[in-house]
Amino acid sequence: MSERGLVYHEASLDAIAQTLRDATDEIRTFVSDLAEAVDRQTAGWSEETGSRVAQRRTEQRLTTDVDRLAEALTQVVGEVEAHAERCREAEVRNAALLG
Repeated sequence: MSERGLVYHEASLDAIAQTLRDATDEIRTFVSDLAEAVDRQTAGWSEETGSRVAQRRTEQRLTTDVDRLAEALTQVVGEVEAHAERCREAEVRNAALLG
């Protein structure tokens, strides 16, 4: 039977957290840039037209969804960081037991 054990790589957990933070920033930037591009391309549209109303409504839904996604990713980062801290604490306790 193989031994069970915990292998903890601090750098890996730090990299995961940073990747999630970077992804959140990149998603927000992408959507913001996209909204600006749409505004430039539709600058002549009147605010009262059905097309503009639909575009604004869709933009608002997208912004709301991206905000929810960013919040979820931020929560995941917090959980990854909390897990990393628990691993560090376990490692210190194990070192103390072996020492």
